[in-house]
Amino acid sequence: MCMIDPDTGVCLGCGRAPEEMSGVPSAPPHAEADDTAQLPDNVRQQVGEGTQ
Repeated sequence: MCMIDPDTGVCLGCGRAPEEMSGVPSAPPHAEADDTAQLPDNVRQQVGEGTQ
């Protein structure tokens, strides 16, 4: 999810301007709601297993 910096007008995460974001596809609803997905090993090592 992008978050536009009001001072610079670009996304804090990806560095794109809003006009560069138009037409960028988003994940289908079922993929966003999939809470059973496993974390990649490198992420799991940094943040832990979680509560599931």
